[in-house]
Amino acid sequence: MRDLGAGPPQVITADNLVGRKAMAENETIVRLSQVENYRFEASFEGPTVPSHVLDEPPPIGGGSGPNPAQSLSVAVGHCMSSTLFACFQRSHVAVRPMATTVRPIFGRNARGRLRVVRLEVAIHAEPVDPADLPKVQHCLEIFEDLCPVSGAVREGTVVALTASTSAEPGGM
Repeated sequence: MRDLGAGPPQVITADNLVGRKAMAENETIVRLSQVENYRFEASFEGPTVPSHVLDEPPPIGGGSGPNPAQSLSVAVGHCMSSTLFACFQRSHVAVRPMATTVRPIFGRNARGRLRVVRLEVAIHAEPVDPADLPKVQHCLEIFEDLCPVSGAVREGTVVALTASTSAEPGGM
């Protein structure tokens, strides 16, 4: 892993969004609605993304969907895999279907609270043409720094929480 340096994260606003059109088009709001107990339905803006169920494993939940640690693992693993694949495409490297495994490691913080303290990500990518190995190596050297989700996790994304009892959750 690379040390990406200290300093506050850059906040993307309408004023500094120039050159980030693709990112802006992928921005979305995720809404969670409680179905029962620990089971929630996640819905996404836009007609092309189907909703899905999230749940805690038994005994507290029903295990009817991924739990929060699995969802975090999926987000990081998918973003890293997609970012690596995008680098391959830009480098004109054909690869066999990629496979990614993400293993969340749990620990306790200083206050004794359970946390995901590490995500172990393994990506397997094999070029169709062995002559492309130098390009593959280049992509492997740079892609991690380009992944916005793993970068956000690594750098400690600010979570701005609004909790309310009004009819409009979170005021968003």
